[in-house]
Amino acid sequence: MQVVYVDSLFLINFVINYIMLLVTTKICAARTNRLRLALSAAFGAGYSVAVVLPFAFALFLASPFVKVAVGILMVLASFGGQARIIRLTLVFFAVSVAFGGAVMAASLLGGGGLYGGLLTPIDLRVLILAFAVCYVVLTLVFRRAGRVRSGGIVSLKLRHGGREVAIRALRDTGNALTDPMSGRPVIVAGVNDVTPLFPQSVRGTVAGLRLKDAVKVLEELSDTGSTVRFHLIPYSAVGTAGGMLLAFRPDEIIVDGKVKTGMLLALSPNSVSESGTYSALLGA
Repeated sequence: MQVVYVDSLFLINFVINYIMLLVTTKICAARTNRLRLALSAAFGAGYSVAVVLPFAFALFLASPFVKVAVGILMVLASFGGQARIIRLTLVFFAVSVAFGGAVMAASLLGGGGLYGGLLTPIDLRVLILAFAVCYVVLTLVFRRAGRVRSGGIVSLKLRHGGREVAIRALRDTGNALTDPMSGRPVIVAGVNDVTPLFPQSVRGTVAGLRLKDAVKVLEELSDTGSTVRFHLIPYSAVGTAGGMLLAFRPDEIIVDGKVKTGMLLALSPNSVSESGTYSALLGA
């Protein structure tokens, strides 16, 4: 007779669920917090326990349909409200397969097994071996993901006039935009994402970039007497013959914890990422 210790079963599945959700977060560069991940992992672990308890509906809980539904609910609990929820769901299930294969293989080698299609408690040494295998596999995944993202997503902090904005930026090898007058490299960010950097008195005028061209907004800003020194930077892009971006020089720019000097920030009237994964484009 298979003996299942509920506390061990819950703990093992909680840890594995949490790691799978965390890996999904890293691969997709999703926005969430550790508490949501922990609650979602606990929900999945609770489901694992419910399946092995002597309930009349335990067989129903162990059905593939319910397992998939639980996985989807875990993704919604962790990442609900994001535009890329379908991609996040597919990545989570792919990560689950990778983890499941490694852990199952290590479990079978160590004399463990499955109960109701779920991992049962196994020897700690075997679990460590499984995690080691998973780590190697996921390291390869991360390296591949990093190459696909053309340099990866980095943290970006912008400070000006005592105000600060923390966003994420994509290192874009195609972003070679510079100020033609000074030669300074230019970061491009959606105006909505960096509006808190500006004094309250000019935020509404700056937000007008969504409806007006940069030249008109610059003229309006000059009438407000703003202490922020804006100017225009010409640019061209695929499908756009040419245009102007409103730009200024923040007091401080920090990329992945390192202070960068001599850079400007240009404001795009629209978000630079349709999926919301990042809010700025940083030249590689």
